[in-house]
Amino acid sequence: MMSDVSDRPEPKEPEPVEELAEEAKADNPDPTTARETFELELMEEGRSEEGESVELADDAEPES
Repeated sequence: MMSDVSDRPEPKEPEPVEELAEEAKADNPDPTTARETFELELMEEGRSEEGESVELADDAEPES
């Protein structure tokens, strides 16, 4: 007996990296910890490269 294709769960759409970044900032007030949390989440999902250009610091000051 063949299984019905409709019985399979639909693949879950990945969360946008910007949304993951916002969650990391909300959960971690320390910028370093927030970045680590964000990068770990992406790494676990196999999406590390997507987060390379995402800036987490709201008040980042340019380096002199």
